[in-house]
Amino acid sequence: MSSFKKYKCLTISEKKKVIDSVEEGERKVDVAKAFEIPLSSLSTILKNKEKIFSASSSRVRKRVSKGNFPRLEQCLISWMRQCRGQNIPMGGSLLKEKAKAFAKELGIEFSASEGWLTNFKKRKGISLQKNVRGKLKCRH
Repeated sequence: MSSFKKYKCLTISEKKKVIDSVEEGERKVDVAKAFEIPLSSLSTILKNKEKIFSASSSRVRKRVSKGNFPRLEQCLISWMRQCRGQNIPMGGSLLKEKAKAFAKELGIEFSASEGWLTNFKKRKGISLQKNVRGKLKCRH
């Protein structure tokens, strides 16, 4: 009778520790046992180490997510950087409007919901904060 192993999802910081352990010369088998993960998961972590190290470490995350509309989000990030460079205040409704406009240009069927906006800001590490005059400014 085979034993059932529960799936274990490591956080980004735990994955970084796994990578560091292997790079310090520990055997892969020993590292996999120490973190209670299969060797195939260890290999996947090592294969994706660049993505893992580039992931935001500001909060505890389990996965590196790309979102469903990477081209749209990249256009929106570029636009936001331009606005920030010109000190143009922006809020959530403006971001959603611009996202809809980019989606239309890219031929993507997309509705910019509050949930999408919230998750987009989390994925990209964006916070909209009020400045001294009460207008929203973007920190990215």
